[in-house]
Amino acid sequence: MNAKLTIKEEMRSIDVKDRTWYNSLTAEEKKKVGIWVLMRYASSVKHSIKDFEEHYLEWTNELVNVHFNTLRHHPELQYQLLQAVGLGKIQFHPWIPPGKKGTDKPLFKFFKEKHPEYNDDELDIFLSQYDKEEVTDILEQYGLEKKDIKKLLK
Repeated sequence: MNAKLTIKEEMRSIDVKDRTWYNSLTAEEKKKVGIWVLMRYASSVKHSIKDFEEHYLEWTNELVNVHFNTLRHHPELQYQLLQAVGLGKIQFHPWIPPGKKGTDKPLFKFFKEKHPEYNDDELDIFLSQYDKEEVTDILEQYGLEKKDIKKLLK
């Protein structure tokens, strides 16, 4: 595989907003760029600053995911939108597999009500960023009592 078409190199060019990267690809290489896969990677970041994680999730959703199917015939534009999400510095982007693993759980349903703007995959990504203690803190901020929080975390 071409060194340009590794997930590490693709995500680097998104993170640092390398505007020359996509145009440096051959026509065949451009066909191999998987925008959907890059969108999944771009939406998840592991960082000590939670605002960075939230930025990547929210802005990937707002700029790229919302009109993904409408723009599917314009991969260069989709790639540029992904670059608009980047913060100028390389980030660690863990893979979040697609799926609806927790959609029937009370915690998932609670956050679905609170954040109807997120689809199920985005809500999975959102919830995966927090450990049990952090989720408990968030639920307390919503004004829930300990016994109600305990029920949601089962």
